[in-house]
Amino acid sequence: MKRFAAPLLILVQLVLGPGCAPKIPPASPEATARALQDSSTPQISQHFPLPEPALENETYVTVDGIPQYRIGPGDVLEILLTKGFTQEQHTARVQSRGSVTVGFFSTNVTGLTTQQAAEEIHHVMSPFYKQLGVDVLVKEYNSKQAAIVGAVSGRPGTYPLKGRTTLLDLLAAAGGPAPKANLEEVRLIRPGGLSYTVNLHVLLGNATAARDVEVVLDTGDVVFVPSVEDRKVFVVGEVKQPGAFPMVPNMRLSQAMAYAGGATNTAVLESARVIRGDLGNPEIIAVDFRRLLEEGDVVQDLRLAANDVVFIPRSAVGDWNAFMLKLRPTLENMSLTLRPVVDYFILRDLITD
Repeated sequence: MKRFAAPLLILVQLVLGPGCAPKIPPASPEATARALQDSSTPQISQHFPLPEPALENETYVTVDGIPQYRIGPGDVLEILLTKGFTQEQHTARVQSRGSVTVGFFSTNVTGLTTQQAAEEIHHVMSPFYKQLGVDVLVKEYNSKQAAIVGAVSGRPGTYPLKGRTTLLDLLAAAGGPAPKANLEEVRLIRPGGLSYTVNLHVLLGNATAARDVEVVLDTGDVVFVPSVEDRKVFVVGEVKQPGAFPMVPNMRLSQAMAYAGGATNTAVLESARVIRGDLGNPEIIAVDFRRLLEEGDVVQDLRLAANDVVFIPRSAVGDWNAFMLKLRPTLENMSLTLRPVVDYFILRDLITD
């Protein structure tokens, strides 16, 4: 099992998705009104797509309603042979090509359950023995691993998968979440880079919901638990000190603007925008910051969410597609993200020999 050779901050990259700039619709009055009205109510429900539940994957298969581990290369098996009135115990490692050797006999057991492996070994050896019984147990689970990194109370790193294992099972094995863990934005990264965002408040706070949105892991998965200290909001455009600022509880637009030193003299405050969500399908929220400053309209003081980008323009924005295309290099240079993604190709060494 490998340990981390570098700080987690080096391993985890927050990047913008590849490809061309997305088509960005202008902010609709309905979306803006809904965001302003609902800004005082924290949301903990699951808004992100999760992996489809499966009865089997590379790690386990369901037999008669019971999850069974699938044997793989590197696993160590305990094989008990009963020959008449005598018994022999063998310890054998599954080879890289999936075969296991017992005495002079060899057979492939990759992907089989222990019961199926016992039947396969019996099939190969039974022609040479009149009375033969075979029992197989997994002594060491080495072929399938998942990794967990980030804000956990115990040890981050790789853990063996011994059968059907949920995200909560892996989190428990790592000592549970750290006190400053951000449980609303836990990331699951699958081999090849496919990733999901999981709101663990749902799983931890509601047993029924936990069953409905249970996330089952498979070999090669990486789980990243972010810290609340990593949560930021970003202020760009016509402000005196544009940049990234720590996200504080119940943070409002006025606080973010204060962190940024306030607006410049050329700012068009009535055309302020908050860009929220996935860059591929963002929500653009229009905010009249001038009404907040000059008229005290607190409705305009939007409650911000993690990774929100506050944009204060120099002039009214007519074409949001062109605007996002122009703004994107700024976001990249500031190492921003509207869609947190852990780079699987950097983390893959955690789960390979």
